[in-house]
Amino acid sequence: MTSRATLITLALAAFSALSGCGGTLHYDLQGNGQATGADVNVAADVNEETAFTRLTIKAEHLPPPERLEKSGTAFVVWTRPSDGTWQRVGALSYDADDRSGELTQASVPLIAFDLMVTAEKTASPHVPSTAIVASQRVAP
Repeated sequence: MTSRATLITLALAAFSALSGCGGTLHYDLQGNGQATGADVNVAADVNEETAFTRLTIKAEHLPPPERLEKSGTAFVVWTRPSDGTWQRVGALSYDADDRSGELTQASVPLIAFDLMVTAEKTASPHVPSTAIVASQRVAP
């Protein structure tokens, strides 16, 4: 009887812990436009209780950014709530030899949002370019 009670207690504790968190969402995106060969993997660890999402983005088969955006030097990740404007999250650490890039442990104060990766002239633009590599709606 004791082991059954312990099992039920553990199950209730696990359910309680998960009810405040949305869990990790995974998206496998295919590149758009001139970046059709790109593969972008997004892991969004949603915490509904704190209204924050941690993002990890890994991209492979990226064309050089200058091919997508004239004078391009970087790939930048953006988010926006349904009724808002695009906000820069950060730039992918791009490896030209491997044609890959990643952004790890970035946090955004949203739990549902549009996400976009673009090629940019600099790693810190104020608004996104039209050179969209991939995009996705992220929501629990």
